[in-house]
Amino acid sequence: MSTPLLRRLPFHWPLAALLALGLGAAQPLAAQGIIAVPLGPGEPGADGMAETLTLERFDQDRTRGTQADAETAARPLISPLRPMQARGRPTGSAIRFDGERRDLMFALHVPEPSVVRALRVTTLSSINLLPERSQFRAYVNDVLVGTGPLANFTEFGSLDLPLDPGLLQAGHNDVRLELVQYHRIFCGPDASFALWTDVDLANTGAILDVAWDLRNVSTPSDGFVMGVALAAASGAGVEIRGGAGLGEHRDAWLRQIVEQVQQAMGGEPVPFRFTEYWSVAGEAGSAARITLLPGTQNRASFRVAGDGTQVMVVEYVPGSRPTPLPELAQALAPVVTQTQPLLMDTSRPAALSEVGFTTREIRDRYALVEQVFRLPDDYVVLTNAKAELALDYIYADGLPPGAVMLVHVNGQNIRLLPLRGQAGTFIEQFPLRFEARHLRAGNNTLAFEVMIPGDPPDLPCPLWNGPVVAIGADSTLSVPFSPSLFLPDMHFAFSNLTAQSVQANDMTGRSFSGNDLLTLRAALTQGMRSDHAGGIGARLFPLALDDLGAIPLGDYTISRRALEGVLIPPAPVVAERVETGPASLLRGTDQPVGGATSALSGGWNWAMDIAAQALQWMHPRAGESLEMWLRSQRGEAVLIQLDPARPDSLWILRAPGSDMSQIASAIVAARTTGVGPRGQVSVLDADGVWHNWFAPNRQPVLLEAITITNLRHVLGNFVSAMPVRFVTVLFFLALLSAVFALRLVISTREHDR
Repeated sequence: MSTPLLRRLPFHWPLAALLALGLGAAQPLAAQGIIAVPLGPGEPGADGMAETLTLERFDQDRTRGTQADAETAARPLISPLRPMQARGRPTGSAIRFDGERRDLMFALHVPEPSVVRALRVTTLSSINLLPERSQFRAYVNDVLVGTGPLANFTEFGSLDLPLDPGLLQAGHNDVRLELVQYHRIFCGPDASFALWTDVDLANTGAILDVAWDLRNVSTPSDGFVMGVALAAASGAGVEIRGGAGLGEHRDAWLRQIVEQVQQAMGGEPVPFRFTEYWSVAGEAGSAARITLLPGTQNRASFRVAGDGTQVMVVEYVPGSRPTPLPELAQALAPVVTQTQPLLMDTSRPAALSEVGFTTREIRDRYALVEQVFRLPDDYVVLTNAKAELALDYIYADGLPPGAVMLVHVNGQNIRLLPLRGQAGTFIEQFPLRFEARHLRAGNNTLAFEVMIPGDPPDLPCPLWNGPVVAIGADSTLSVPFSPSLFLPDMHFAFSNLTAQSVQANDMTGRSFSGNDLLTLRAALTQGMRSDHAGGIGARLFPLALDDLGAIPLGDYTISRRALEGVLIPPAPVVAERVETGPASLLRGTDQPVGGATSALSGGWNWAMDIAAQALQWMHPRAGESLEMWLRSQRGEAVLIQLDPARPDSLWILRAPGSDMSQIASAIVAARTTGVGPRGQVSVLDADGVWHNWFAPNRQPVLLEAITITNLRHVLGNFVSAMPVRFVTVLFFLALLSAVFALRLVISTREHDR
C-alpha cells in the first residue's frame, strides 16, 4: 500500500517541512509507529478511511548494524500457547506440570498456517527426573506431532517439532501437552511429589518464518489475537493508549473493549496496562496494543506498527457514548473456555457420567482424580442423614502391599478402600455410605486419591504399561431429600457475579483505580451462571480499609485491626537487647515474689477460661471466633458477607500494592472448581488459594411452606444447626414439667389425707 502512495505524493523539501510542522497533529498515530498521510480529494482508501504509511522508528543502534540487532533479526517469531483454563496464579510465563502423568489443553492462534515452521516446546525439569524415561507428547488438533525427552535441568531448553502441511488452520487451534515423568532414584507416592516440569509459555508455540512480514497477514485480527496471547504469556500485558481523550465516557468505552478482548481469548484473564502515547527509551514494550483515536465515526481496524506490535485502532467521535463496533465483534468472536459444573439430579440415583465424569484409568503411583458437580442452591442437609456413592471400579493384580484408594467429598475422607483381595475383578455398585452434611449447596468436589507404594521404594519404578485402577462412569450418587432452605453463604453471590455486578462509588477509588475495575470486570465476563434458581443479581462492592464502616455486619463484628493484620504484612520484629550483670540483678529484685497470691490469680484465670469455653460451646460468639481466625491469615484480598439479609451482595478489600490481575485470575479459577470463596469471610493468599470462615451460629431459612411431608426434615435441620440451644430449651421444659408433676403428686396426697 505504501509504494503507490509514495508515487502519488511528489516528495520535496517544502512538503517535508509542512509534514514536520503538522507532526503534532498526528501524535497519536506517530506514537504507534504510524504516520497518517491523508489522501487527496477523490482518492479514498479501500475501506473508505485515509490510508496510512507505516514507518520504522529511527534507531541509531540499528543503523550501525550491531550484533544484538543481528541476533534479534534472526530470532524467530513465536505465536505462544495460551492455557484454556484459568489457574489462579498468572505470575510469570511458566506453567508447571507436577506428578507422574499430566496433560493440559492450550489454545494456539495462527494468523497464516503456511508460514509456520514447527511447534516449539521449551521446558525446565526437576533434577529428580529420570531423563531416559521421562518425556512429553504434543498433540495439535488431536493429532500427535511428536515426542521429546525431559532433559533440561539447569535452564530452559527448546525442542522443535515439525508440523505436517494442512494440520493447522487459520485462527484458533487446539494443542495438548502430555507429560510422563519418572523419578531417577525412588518410587512411590512420596517420589511423585518431587517430580515437576515448567513449560515456558512465552517461548512455546508455533514458530513463524522469519522472512514472513506481519503486515502481509490476510486477516489482521488473527495477528492481533496472536499478539494478545504473546503479551499475556510474557507478562507484559496489552497496552491501552489514548484513553484520556475519551473524557467522561472513558470507563464505558474501555469496558466495552477489554470485555470483548477477554471474551475472544478466554482462559486466564488478559492483563492490561494503560500508558501514554509517547514511550521513553528502555520502557518495556508489548506485543499487542489498543490505541484510541478521535475520528468522524465509531469504528475499529487492525494495524501493524513499525516496531512489529499488533495494534487495534479504535476511532471514536469525541464526546459520544460507546456504540457497538461491528468490526470488533466480527473479528473477536467469543470463545467459551470457562464452563460451570453440571447440576446433579437429587430426586434419584444419578450417574457420575451425567455431571461430566468419564471412565478414568489411573497409571500412576500417586494420582488425585477430581470431579466437580453442583447441587441446587437451596439444598441444605444438616442432620445425620446418609448419602450413598455406588462405585464401579477395578484394580490390577500384583499391586504391592499397602496400595489403597481414598474417596473424598469436599476434602473430607469418607472411605479407605484397600486394593487387595479382589484384583482383576470388576466390582460393581460397591456401596459407600457417608453423612450428607458433607455435601453443600452449589459446587461440590468428589475426589479419588490412589496411592501405590514402591516395590522396592528405593529404586526407580518399573515400567507399567497398563492401568493400576479404573473407575467407572456408571457409578451413581444418591443424596437424601432436602426441603428448600437457605443457609447464609457467599457462594450464592459469588457464583452469579458478572461484569455488571461490580459497583463503584466515591469510596472505591481509595483502593481500586478505574483500571483495576476494568481488569476485574473483564475477568467476570467468563463463566457466568445462567440457571440459578433464585435468579439474583449479585453485586460486588470494592472498598478500602478506611471505609470498613460501610459494610453491613448483621449480628457480627469485625475490627479494622484484624483485617489490617491480614492485608498489611507486620513490620519485622527487632529483638530487644538482653541486659546482663549487676544492673539486671538489681532490676530483678524489684519484681514481686510469687506465692499464694499468684497461685490464686492463676487459678482464677484458669476458671474463667473454662467458663468462657463453656459459654462459647453453649452459645457461640461468632465475633470472637472470627477475630481468632483472622489472626492466623495473611492474604492479598478479603471477601466479606456478614449480613444474611443481603445474600446478593459481596464486599472486597485488597492489600496495598496487590496485583489486580492475580486477584481476577483467582476469582475466575474459583468459579469453575469446588474450591473457592464460601462462608462469611474468605481470604485469598499469595498462592491463589481461598481460605474460608463459616459463622458457627448461622441459621437456615425456610424458603417453602411447611407441610406434613417436609415437617420432619425442616425440624431436623433447624435442630442440627444449633443443637445446644434446643437441648437447653428441652432441658428447661423437662425441668418445668417435673416441677408441675411434683406439685401434682404433692397436691393429690394432701387431698387424700
